Amino acid sequence: MARLLLFFFALVAHFQLSIQQECSVSKPCELGCCSRSGFCGFGPDHCGDGCLSGCDRKADCNPSTWNSTKWSKWEKCPLNVCCSKSGFCGTTEEFCAGKPVKRPSCNINNTPVERVIGYYEAWSTSKRRCYSMLPESIPYGYYTDIIFSFATIDPQTFEIEAGDHKTEEYMRRISTIKLVQPDIRIWIAVGGWSFNDPGPTRTTFSDIAGSAANRQKFLNSLVLFMNKYGFDGIDIDWEYPVAEDRGGRGVDYENFVSFMRALNLRMKWFRRRFVSLTLPASYWYLQHFDIVGLEPLVDWFNIMTYDMHGSWDLTNKWTGPFANSHTNMTEIQDALDLLWRNDISPRKVTFGMAFYSRSFTLQDPACNEPGCRVSSGGNAGRCSGTTGVLLHPEIADEIRTRGLMPTLYRGAAVKTVSWGDQWVSFDDVVTWRLKVNIIRSQCIPGVMVWAMSQDDEEGTNIKALTAALDRKQMPEPNFSKPNNTQPVADLAPPRLCRWSGCYADCPPGFKTVQRFGHEEVMLTEENCMDQGMSRLCCPADQPLPSCGWNGHSNSGKCTPGCAPGEVEVGTLTYGCSSGYQSACCTNTTSTAAYGVCKWTGCGESCPSALPHKVVSAWMGSGGMPHCDVDKLRSFCCPDPPPADFTDCSWVSVNGSHYNSKYYCEDTCPSDQVKIATETAGGFTGFGNGCFVGARGYCCKQPPPPVVPRDDDNEDPFGGKQNKEFQGLLEEYMENPTCPATILVPERSSWFRDSKRRSLSAETAELGILQSRATECKEDHFTRLVAFGAAMLTMSTSMLEPLRVVYDELFADHFDSELRADSLRSYYESILNLDPNGLMQYVFLNPVQAGRGIWRDRQTTSAFCQVESTSTTRKRQGLDASGQSSALLAPRIVEWLPSSAGVPDFGTVVQGILNGELSLHYARWVYLRNQGGPMLELAYWIGPVPGQPGGSDRYRDNTRPTNGRPDRWVVVHLHINERTNWLRSFNGRTYVGIQSVQIFHGQETNEIEGQGAWRVDNTGSRSTRRGYRCPENTLWYFGAPVAIPGSSPADEAMRQYWQNLRDWALRLFNSGYVASPGLSLILRNPVRLINGDYDPSSRTLLGQGENHPDYHQNMWLINWIITGLNPLFFDFGPADPDA
Repeated sequence: MARLLLFFFALVAHFQLSIQQECSVSKPCELGCCSRSGFCGFGPDHCGDGCLSGCDRKADCNPSTWNSTKWSKWEKCPLNVCCSKSGFCGTTEEFCAGKPVKRPSCNINNTPVERVIGYYEAWSTSKRRCYSMLPESIPYGYYTDIIFSFATIDPQTFEIEAGDHKTEEYMRRISTIKLVQPDIRIWIAVGGWSFNDPGPTRTTFSDIAGSAANRQKFLNSLVLFMNKYGFDGIDIDWEYPVAEDRGGRGVDYENFVSFMRALNLRMKWFRRRFVSLTLPASYWYLQHFDIVGLEPLVDWFNIMTYDMHGSWDLTNKWTGPFANSHTNMTEIQDALDLLWRNDISPRKVTFGMAFYSRSFTLQDPACNEPGCRVSSGGNAGRCSGTTGVLLHPEIADEIRTRGLMPTLYRGAAVKTVSWGDQWVSFDDVVTWRLKVNIIRSQCIPGVMVWAMSQDDEEGTNIKALTAALDRKQMPEPNFSKPNNTQPVADLAPPRLCRWSGCYADCPPGFKTVQRFGHEEVMLTEENCMDQGMSRLCCPADQPLPSCGWNGHSNSGKCTPGCAPGEVEVGTLTYGCSSGYQSACCTNTTSTAAYGVCKWTGCGESCPSALPHKVVSAWMGSGGMPHCDVDKLRSFCCPDPPPADFTDCSWVSVNGSHYNSKYYCEDTCPSDQVKIATETAGGFTGFGNGCFVGARGYCCKQPPPPVVPRDDDNEDPFGGKQNKEFQGLLEEYMENPTCPATILVPERSSWFRDSKRRSLSAETAELGILQSRATECKEDHFTRLVAFGAAMLTMSTSMLEPLRVVYDELFADHFDSELRADSLRSYYESILNLDPNGLMQYVFLNPVQAGRGIWRDRQTTSAFCQVESTSTTRKRQGLDASGQSSALLAPRIVEWLPSSAGVPDFGTVVQGILNGELSLHYARWVYLRNQGGPMLELAYWIGPVPGQPGGSDRYRDNTRPTNGRPDRWVVVHLHINERTNWLRSFNGRTYVGIQSVQIFHGQETNEIEGQGAWRVDNTGSRSTRRGYRCPENTLWYFGAPVAIPGSSPADEAMRQYWQNLRDWALRLFNSGYVASPGLSLILRNPVRLINGDYDPSSRTLLGQGENHPDYHQNMWLINWIITGLNPLFFDFGPADPDA
């Protein structure tokens, strides 16, 4: 990532070496040429006549004193930085004396932050056991844009793809926030740092940028990909072109511009998708970006103004092992100055903020200020789990629990804190405000966050950042039922379609309109500069009109006018040597007002049929041929005119693209309609102060009339979303079995084979299923589940009206356990339960689900026992912070046999006890991000491991497959080291299990460096089921469990509990969850007199440590216990796919 100081320290060192180092023929210069007098340097005096050694070396730049270009790599420095007299590029006083950077300047109070972008890590729930974020948990009302990170690119086909089934699932679910915040834009990011690490994708960006054919393959797949998942924009994160250490090539500099030009054109003309580009904050990498050439091809740059320092500094001779902040604003300003040196518009800049920090271990704890020596990166955080990294919530936990007092460094706009030998810097509302004031003073209107998914559950960081930005959370939408006691209501009149500004998007509540018969949307460059583009925007809550451009002729003689049933909403002279083109739309409520008024010719008066003159302008609506100044066109309407054209005025300065009061953009406020345009040359008297650009004649939206309320047509619940949810539920209730029996919607993803899944294969098979779905629709079911998940996770008060709809139309018809309050209570009681998976289960199994949830509650009470009150340790993540230490990975739970044909947990346990599922292998796995060890038990479907056959009642029979059927049922027993997971009952020691997960496996997977083969658990058909004990309780496997008495009607429940108890007891008695199995992973355990281990002896072997008896790493092998007295292990269960 960005290492800005590397560049600047290197420059200073180079400069000093060039004027001080002595050399000879036998002692060449480290840098530069050795002159005849024995000194190092560059240029003709050192590398020319009489040079002793290194004579072919070149300086970075020509300081303008050398009369030939042969002495330097470049005539001038990249990015317009300064050239020193010795031929080095830099920005400090030694290089740029008397050449200050001209920074943009704005009044802070008049420069609001308009966009707040949050990057969402697709892997946060699977890589971090706490401080992660499900898509449904994105906070409402703070972000304007979300960038989903990351998609990948197939290095062979150059097609964009999700990469794995979990990323793909989250791509589908990320749009849940749009249910309550419909104007938020969701982007897809492609690339990232690891994309250019050594591996198959290292040169993929270079391969695409350097080939028109490869660019076309990528762009074609991108359009399909964005349509499939509904993304509004794409963020290109190429780290980095040209740089050899990042897989770059010299030709990338020019090719990147060609690639972005093609991408911009495709996105512009394909329903107007947005394009952004991630830039580094270091000169070292930024010099390889043609930022001037790239600027007009993006909506904005996202600048990674963080990671200025980190553990990589320790071994770097230019920076050294010193503590420093990775968001030091002094150094960040140098990065911004690189943009200003190249006249990049601040409107195109998005400033990066971080919700994490880089930490260090101090050499001397007494020296704990910036600049003190450090020995290594800081200790790994309990959630982030990476040396040298701490998430802001982790830092807040340390400050709170240790009672620390941070120190503010106002100049650098950072805070630091230390404890023991640990040191870290961080940002909060104070330092963010300091940074924001600086960027606003330089006219930057946007910030982005890496990463929104690193925040805590309360949204502490985004709330602090929002306050620092002087923004407020958006008001919560009102889903409440209208008050029918009011005798009248204000009904807003239909809003008119309108043209956006040249550099603006459609206003909230409006959509672009596709050009009829074309891929692109209705656009015009008329009166726009700097590749600006104005879009036709129509109300999103009304049917969109059909629109197109009429009148163009290949001869250039254009003939304006619209067909019957159409109205003219705009004009265009582009491509016309005479006349103009008309933007024509069908006559709808959102275009009707345009149709009753007309423009006259030059110098003509309004006709008697249209006597009311609204305005006169020399170029009419903006795309008409110019008239003489004394012969204006008039916009004429009936008398009285439409209400939309009654409160109008000229707006001279409204846009801010150029940040100049003398430049007028042809635009109107977002709540107004532009009906006329004049360029600067046509302004009468130039009294408005605009000398460049154009101004618009803008009409305000008319106030709503007061009309009687028609209670017969009243929405019984209120709100657009409420109405949609109601419609989806009513459609579902007409045939509740349809989703499970016809659609068979994926619970995680569709299917997989031994290789990466094919999107084309998925699409084909999905199409077959959907062709049968005559009574229900896949997208409707997905939307219904999303509403349900939002109902569980979002604000209780905000979505209460949706819960009323849900209870009345759905839950009350099936089971009280499914009522919204009960379901939410159940969801909140299970730390890692996936809301999307829970709602899928409910809607796929409406008859069985309520009973299943009730059974799970009862099972929890019977089997999950409270940890020892005398020795229970306070768990990290479950203290006063209220944060959960549970991994938020999706776990789709099915408790009873479902209509979807998926075997439930009870069926699997019965099969184990009956011998129809046979244990193929056991394996210990250490899950650092989930809190400790896990015992993996792979049960072969069939009585003999490895032999084909077995009953289909233990397979998932709902999934379409293009590979092998289910062959294993795999059970994961999760242990949390931070609990009392070893405990004595009646003289025996038992293992406490926090959660049990099961999934189906079809194939094996053997990864280099990961030890013995395992059942592959990464596929979409490996959907996990099971349950988890509530807080402060564990299931002690094999410990005595009293089966509650039950009525004959509940005999099935009693049998289920007996099976669970017998299964756990079998695992205990056979040694798998007792001392024999534990002996493989415990270091020097203490035995009790009966041979069990002392519960206080629970130190685990290290992950890279070999067992002293077996001389193997016990975390990387499969095993079976074949004898207990004496104890004997088989460490080589055969791989059936070998």
